[in-house]
Amino acid sequence: MDEPEQHEMQLETTHSSGAEEWYCPTCERRFLVQWGEPLGSPPAYSMIIIEPGDQYARHSGSTGGLHIASSQVDQDNEALLVDDSSLAPWLAWLEEVDFDNLWNSEI
Repeated sequence: MDEPEQHEMQLETTHSSGAEEWYCPTCERRFLVQWGEPLGSPPAYSMIIIEPGDQYARHSGSTGGLHIASSQVDQDNEALLVDDSSLAPWLAWLEEVDFDNLWNSEI
């Protein structure tokens, strides 16, 4: 069985809310991650995939001693691919949203 490719994610931007935007220069995978309470076990986080890139590659990345590794993806999963122009309103919204208040507010 062939091993999946290994791609290295890069931290591209940390938004004012603390949400981190990660990017893979190999396959253009892009996602936002918002970390939860630091003392949780396992670490609590929320992730929004902006561009799926190569879903079958193993992605990892690190910053400041923290290493993000990929999880195994079932090959039966399919990503919803959309054209870039349809993402423009969502990307504008992501720039304006206050993730700190959104994720820290009680429902």
